[in-house]
Amino acid sequence: MKAAPASRLLRRTINLLGAAAVFTALTVSAQAGIASKRELAAILANTPAPQIVSAGRQMEQAEQAAALIPGAQTFWGTGQSMQPLYAPDTALVVKPVAYDAVKKGMTVVYVKKNGHVVAHSVIGEDGNGYVVQGVNNSEADAESVNERNMIGVVVAAYATTGGQLRADLTRQVAAVGAAVVANRG
Repeated sequence: MKAAPASRLLRRTINLLGAAAVFTALTVSAQAGIASKRELAAILANTPAPQIVSAGRQMEQAEQAAALIPGAQTFWGTGQSMQPLYAPDTALVVKPVAYDAVKKGMTVVYVKKNGHVVAHSVIGEDGNGYVVQGVNNSEADAESVNERNMIGVVVAAYATTGGQLRADLTRQVAAVGAAVVANRG
């Protein structure tokens, strides 16, 4: 862990890699581990898209944004479990929120029992808290997010790449939603 220079912010690395992922020329929906279009739509609606910045400026931009939000922290995202939403080396701004203010689809940051800090999206609830999953992971995390282990929710992200996959996924989810609405009419 590295402390951000002269500020309350803490620079940490978040493991966005639940399991190694191999990306091929398959469709985006086949790449994403979360199969439910409804869950993906909630994530797209409640998790901020990354702002694309110049290489090497991700954390600088995140720290500037976090400085304007009381209690916010910055984290480095590593791994591939949140692709296509967040690429590795995405800087995240995490805001503390009340536990009961968390909504399905938000990306929360929490500390696992082994001490690793993880950013994954809320897909439901169980008796222990919020059920979370990396969008590229095939299964939900074994641990639930609760008031004791939750750090906050992602409110901004800064990356050098990643926009096209999110755009493709958004189009696919919108197309499925439009088809559902058309079938109801």
